[in-house]
Amino acid sequence: MKHGRGRARSGAMMLCVATALAVSGCESMDSHPLPHEALGLASVTDTDSDESTVTLSTAELPRQIDAAVALADSRGARLTVAVLDRESGTRVLGGSDEPFETASTVKLFIAEEVLYREVTGEATLADEDHELIRSMLRSSDDNAATLLWETYGGPEIVEHVVERHNLTGTTPPDPGSWWWNTTTTASDLLTWYDDLLGDSASGDESAARIVGHLVEFTDEGIDGYDQRFGLPEGLGDSTDLGVKQGWMCCLAGEWLHLSTGFFGDDHRYAVVVAARETVTYEESDPFYDTGFLPDTAMYDATDDGSAQHARETVTLAVETTLGSAHRP
Repeated sequence: MKHGRGRARSGAMMLCVATALAVSGCESMDSHPLPHEALGLASVTDTDSDESTVTLSTAELPRQIDAAVALADSRGARLTVAVLDRESGTRVLGGSDEPFETASTVKLFIAEEVLYREVTGEATLADEDHELIRSMLRSSDDNAATLLWETYGGPEIVEHVVERHNLTGTTPPDPGSWWWNTTTTASDLLTWYDDLLGDSASGDESAARIVGHLVEFTDEGIDGYDQRFGLPEGLGDSTDLGVKQGWMCCLAGEWLHLSTGFFGDDHRYAVVVAARETVTYEESDPFYDTGFLPDTAMYDATDDGSAQHARETVTLAVETTLGSAHRP
């Protein structure tokens, strides 16, 4: 990826949830597709080319984000939702833009830095290195991330990405800490995606490689964890949907789930959804009212009930934010 793309943003607008944004979406291609009304999608046919484009009117997006934040709160979660229309440069943010741990979304930064060093001649990557990047991005392979992190400088990776993109709310983990304790903000992730997608469209091979991996995300992580929460389930199999998910537990007794990515014609829209949810078990769960915390550093949370509850919160937030109220 190129140096300096993050510096040319004086014309972009940052709006709170009281401001409307018009954006386009994509049609669900699921084997059991949601109706257009469920996602607020409308098909528009280009009479010259007979090609159908799906648009999403979001005049009520700020209200819908407010509704998503309230819904998450009722489920014990603090929610942040951020949307960028890359064509107009307009951003809408709901909830707090306070820093949060990146969890596995820092793998985006790791991949960028390693590929950047290859492009600039600072490093020569073997096929095995590219396979590590592939597995890390598509299937959230932690072992691959750790190997790349340790090989290419650890916290310096984040420092270099921050400098390239002028990220103002992103910091590397403390010395001796793990890569997943990097902190960032929803605004910084939107900025990073904007640069990535702009570089990819301009022919940057390393950026295009990252985009390709994100579009080819697997339904499950390499550890079996469900990766379809949030954007994938909330939008269906939208054309050109690419995602990087993140999850970890339990800082301050909370789950953190992140669903980040892009969708729309020419990857026009970038979205970041972050939910910090109190560990919640239903009454039927053996862990109900036991005080158990599913620490993901030591516990396999693949089938954990509180993890499922937290994932559902993120999916409901996406469905609420991009709901039928936005139909033109």
